[in-house]
Parts: sequence; structure tokens; C-alpha cells
Amino acid sequence: MKIYLILLTLIIFLSTGCGDNLSTSTKDESVSVTTDFLAGTWTAECVDNTTASTSTKTVLVFSAAADNLSSTSTNYSDLNCVTQNFVIRKTMNTLSLGSKSTTAQNQIMTKYTAVVSNITLEPKTSDTATSLNTDSYCGSTGWSSGAQTSIAGLTCGSITYKAQNAEYSDLIQVSSEKTFIRLGNTTNLGSNGYPKTLYKEEYYK
Repeated sequence: MKIYLILLTLIIFLSTGCGDNLSTSTKDESVSVTTDFLAGTWTAECVDNTTASTSTKTVLVFSAAADNLSSTSTNYSDLNCVTQNFVIRKTMNTLSLGSKSTTAQNQIMTKYTAVVSNITLEPKTSDTATSLNTDSYCGSTGWSSGAQTSIAGLTCGSITYKAQNAEYSDLIQVSSEKTFIRLGNTTNLGSNGYPKTLYKEEYYK
């Protein structure tokens, strides 16, 4: 597996994404996001990448009090999310819900802040580990299959990840029917430090 495929998937997961522009409309016929609503496991559908012949599936887990969040994105070496290739885990604590706004379509938009606990990358195959080591990915040559390595605060390819204990600002969007949530594109920030667009990926309980 070529390292550029890994870089592509990392960028998709943590750094880019074609999001919908946020509306400044205040039309709102729905209730606020609550910690009770968020608490639990939210899973996105398997997303295939036909160009790279890979796929990705992401799971979000909010703690019972919704003050901690873990995000696990698994990359697969097939189009059906079967054979694991590598896993990226992002954990955050002291999550705090902030003010609310909505889109013209009555979609709830809630700001939140958190503190980065860690971001790790775990190769799931020896081929992936070898590829990472060959390219000294994130400046490391100690990649090993089945072992998590922190990439928090490191520059990996064209991406510099937030360091441990860094503040993290994002958005949570809830559909008007409260059936799914989406997160903000944290590489496209407004002057207030929050995302201006959303990732298209939808998470369901």
C-alpha cells in the first residue's frame, strides 16, 4: 500500500471534507442539543474510496455525561469495511456545550469546546507499518502493527495535529428529526474559531 493513500485517508478523517455552508438564519422549531441526547455511540456508514480501493468507518462515543468524546476511524483495504488497514483514535475531555444556532432548514447547530487528550495512529498490518516506517511518517520509524502511536502535536505530511491539552472548538449539527448528527469541518474555521462548514458524514445511534 502506498503511503499517499494513507495520507489521503488521514486528511479525509481529520483535516478536510466538503461541508455544507452554515446559514445565519435563526429560524428554529426544534429543541436544543442536550448531554442526554448525545450520550452513547454514534456510527457512520461505511464510506468507500474507489480511487484508493479502500473504505473508512467512523464511530463516535460520548460518555454518559457527554463530557468526554472518543472518535475511532478505521481504514480498510477493501471497499466494504472488512479488512482493517489502520485505525486513528481521537479522544477529548472536558467537553462543554455552548450556544445554539440553526440553518434555514431548521437543523440544530450547537457549538462545543473540548480539550484534546490524545490522537493516535495504529497500523493493523505489517505492510502498513513498513510503509509508514519507510516514509518516516510523522517523523517516526518506530511504527509496528497493532501498536498505537501518538501523533498529537506532530506534523504528518501536510497536516499538523493539535497537541495534547490543546483547546478544540467544533460544531454538532442535529437533523430536525433528531435522527443523526454531523460535525464541523475543523480545517475551515471562521473568525470566531469555529468551523464554517460541516462534514457530510452522518452518525446514527
